Amino acid sequence: MIRLLIIVLFLAFIAIFSMSNLDGTTVWLASFGISIGMGKLIALLAVPSLILGFILGAAGDIRQRRRARKAESQLRNAQKQLIELHQRLDQLKMAQNTSPEATISTQQN
Repeated sequence: MIRLLIIVLFLAFIAIFSMSNLDGTTVWLASFGISIGMGKLIALLAVPSLILGFILGAAGDIRQRRRARKAESQLRNAQKQLIELHQRLDQLKMAQNTSPEATISTQQN
Protein backbone atom coordinates (compact mmCIF):
# COMPACT_ATOMS: atom_id res chain seq x y z
CA MET A 1 0.00 0.00 0.00
CA ILE A 2 2.85 2.35 0.82
CA ARG A 3 4.50 1.51 -2.51
CA LEU A 4 1.33 2.46 -4.35
CA LEU A 5 1.15 5.76 -2.47
CA ILE A 6 4.78 6.55 -3.31
CA ILE A 7 4.23 5.68 -6.98
CA VAL A 8 1.12 7.86 -7.21
CA LEU A 9 2.90 10.79 -5.54
CA PHE A 10 5.91 10.33 -7.84
CA LEU A 11 3.74 10.26 -10.96
CA ALA A 12 1.73 13.28 -9.78
CA PHE A 13 4.95 15.23 -9.18
CA ILE A 14 6.24 14.33 -12.65
CA ALA A 15 2.96 15.29 -14.29
CA ILE A 16 2.86 18.66 -12.50
CA PHE A 17 6.53 19.33 -13.28
CA SER A 18 6.08 18.33 -16.94
CA MET A 19 3.08 20.62 -17.39
CA SER A 20 4.84 23.52 -15.66
CA ASN A 21 8.04 23.36 -17.74
CA LEU A 22 7.12 23.36 -21.40
CA ASP A 23 9.99 25.64 -22.50
CA GLY A 24 12.56 24.11 -24.83
CA THR A 25 16.07 23.55 -23.52
CA THR A 26 19.16 22.22 -25.20
CA VAL A 27 20.54 19.23 -23.42
CA TRP A 28 24.09 18.10 -24.12
CA LEU A 29 25.45 14.62 -23.75
CA ALA A 30 29.13 14.54 -24.66
CA SER A 31 29.16 16.30 -28.07
CA PHE A 32 25.55 15.49 -28.92
CA GLY A 33 23.00 18.21 -28.23
CA ILE A 34 19.22 17.99 -28.45
CA SER A 35 16.57 20.63 -27.95
CA ILE A 36 13.67 19.29 -25.92
CA GLY A 37 11.17 20.62 -23.41
CA MET A 38 12.36 20.17 -19.83
CA GLY A 39 9.07 18.55 -18.84
CA LYS A 40 9.32 16.02 -21.65
CA LEU A 41 12.93 15.29 -20.70
CA ILE A 42 12.02 14.64 -17.09
CA ALA A 43 9.07 12.44 -18.15
CA LEU A 44 11.30 10.51 -20.57
CA LEU A 45 13.78 9.89 -17.77
CA ALA A 46 11.20 9.10 -15.09
CA VAL A 47 9.14 6.50 -16.93
CA PRO A 48 12.06 4.14 -17.70
CA SER A 49 13.31 4.63 -14.14
CA LEU A 50 9.90 3.65 -12.81
CA ILE A 51 9.80 0.56 -15.04
CA LEU A 52 13.32 -0.41 -13.94
CA GLY A 53 12.24 0.01 -10.32
CA PHE A 54 9.25 -2.29 -10.91
CA ILE A 55 11.50 -4.94 -12.46
CA LEU A 56 14.07 -4.78 -9.65
CA GLY A 57 11.34 -4.82 -7.03
CA ALA A 58 9.69 -7.84 -8.63
CA ALA A 59 13.05 -9.64 -8.73
CA GLY A 60 13.51 -8.96 -5.03
CA ASP A 61 10.00 -10.19 -4.26
CA ILE A 62 10.60 -13.39 -6.21
CA ARG A 63 13.81 -14.03 -4.27
CA GLN A 64 12.08 -13.34 -0.97
CA ARG A 65 9.17 -15.66 -1.82
CA ARG A 66 11.61 -18.42 -2.79
CA ARG A 67 13.38 -18.06 0.57
CA ALA A 68 10.04 -18.09 2.40
CA ARG A 69 8.95 -21.29 0.62
CA LYS A 70 12.28 -22.92 1.49
CA ALA A 71 11.96 -21.88 5.14
CA GLU A 72 8.38 -23.20 5.28
CA SER A 73 9.53 -26.51 3.80
CA GLN A 74 12.32 -26.79 6.38
CA LEU A 75 9.83 -25.98 9.14
CA ARG A 76 7.44 -28.70 7.91
CA ASN A 77 10.31 -31.21 7.85
CA ALA A 78 11.37 -30.22 11.36
CA GLN A 79 7.79 -30.62 12.59
CA LYS A 80 7.60 -34.09 11.02
CA GLN A 81 10.87 -35.05 12.71
CA LEU A 82 9.59 -33.72 16.03
CA ILE A 83 6.41 -35.80 15.71
CA GLU A 84 8.49 -38.89 14.87
CA LEU A 85 10.76 -38.29 17.88
CA HIS A 86 7.75 -37.86 20.16
CA GLN A 87 6.30 -41.12 18.84
CA ARG A 88 9.62 -42.91 19.46
CA LEU A 89 9.81 -41.46 22.95
CA ASP A 90 6.27 -42.64 23.67
CA GLN A 91 7.17 -46.12 22.38
CA LEU A 92 10.29 -46.25 24.56
CA LYS A 93 8.31 -45.14 27.60
CA MET A 94 5.72 -47.84 26.90
CA ALA A 95 8.48 -50.43 26.50
CA GLN A 96 10.12 -49.35 29.75
CA ASN A 97 6.79 -49.40 31.58
CA THR A 98 5.96 -52.90 30.40
CA SER A 99 9.39 -54.49 30.74
CA PRO A 100 9.84 -54.01 34.53
CA GLU A 101 6.42 -55.53 35.16
CA ALA A 102 7.25 -58.43 32.90
CA THR A 103 10.55 -59.04 34.65
CA ILE A 104 8.97 -58.80 38.09
CA SER A 105 6.19 -61.25 37.19
CA THR A 106 8.68 -63.75 35.71
CA GLN A 107 10.90 -63.50 38.77
CA GLN A 108 7.99 -64.18 41.11
CA ASN A 109 7.07 -67.40 39.29
